[in-house]
Amino acid sequence: MSNGAAVLAFYRSAARNMAGLPVYNHKLEVDATTFLPWQDNWLGIIVTPWCMNIVILPGELSRHNRQQVGAKFYQALPSGRYEFIRAYAEDCGDFASCSVFSPMFEFPSQIIAMQTAQEVLTALFDEQNVSPTERHQSFVAHREMREAAQPEQVDNEADGEREAPANDSAEVSRRAFLTGSFAGREDSRP
Repeated sequence: MSNGAAVLAFYRSAARNMAGLPVYNHKLEVDATTFLPWQDNWLGIIVTPWCMNIVILPGELSRHNRQQVGAKFYQALPSGRYEFIRAYAEDCGDFASCSVFSPMFEFPSQIIAMQTAQEVLTALFDEQNVSPTERHQSFVAHREMREAAQPEQVDNEADGEREAPANDSAEVSRRAFLTGSFAGREDSRP
């Protein structure tokens, strides 16, 4: 039995225990996309009645091991970085999973769930799908808010000029420190 088939069998055995839980969609069953090679690993999507996961199966040279169960790591794929959790099952060995959907109630049929899984798998390998991280999005939003609040300063900075803070020796406020807005040097308030 290949590792992909073994992981599928593992999820099928887990389905028997999950069937009575409120997160279980009885319209679905356990199935998987094909597993594609990726950096000496195999990557595929598992569909279950309670979740859809990206699953990485280690190749022969991979360094996964059972002592790392529960450890989180980031895996870079063409579409971005994804957080995975390492797992181990006696019948299939090491693997890692990343949740895509959970629970699965928005899927009215197995056909739609599997079509979605295939689209997710395809999208993972498409560089056009890279999206900025939440941290980057927060940084951009904060910068835009600062620029909107200080349009004259932004115009001068765009021309290569930068206004000096009114009081260069003023202490940085806690808010300015936490938000990284040292350039504007907010007024300190006791």
